[in-house]
Amino acid sequence: MSDPRRGGTRISCEIAASLRVPGFPLPEGCLIILVNPQGCAARFNRPVELGTTVKLEGLPAGCARARIVNCISVEKISNLWLLGLALEEPGNVWGVQHPPQDWEEPVPVAISVRAGAAAAAAGAAL
Repeated sequence: MSDPRRGGTRISCEIAASLRVPGFPLPEGCLIILVNPQGCAARFNRPVELGTTVKLEGLPAGCARARIVNCISVEKISNLWLLGLALEEPGNVWGVQHPPQDWEEPVPVAISVRAGAAAAAAGAAL
């Protein structure tokens, strides 16, 4: 079983998607590189304010709403940011064909309510 604070085993991947951010005129491309049922890590071309609710589009399961829980500049001279996103409704929106067993286990209420914010503050962001 995985660390329960993480809400499921994390799986490395490369899923091209679009991120719709309030205040941006159009959705912008992102690359999802790490997933679990609670959220993901994605590469993006600009910073997004923590707590912002966004919409991931073009996922294998369609669309999903998420909240930004982490935003880290990958390189100071580039426009590459690593975003941590917590799904509003946890699940396998990533299309993982054979998810780990712990993806099927119930998630403690404390984890789903805080949606990773405390974990992000402790350096355990998605």
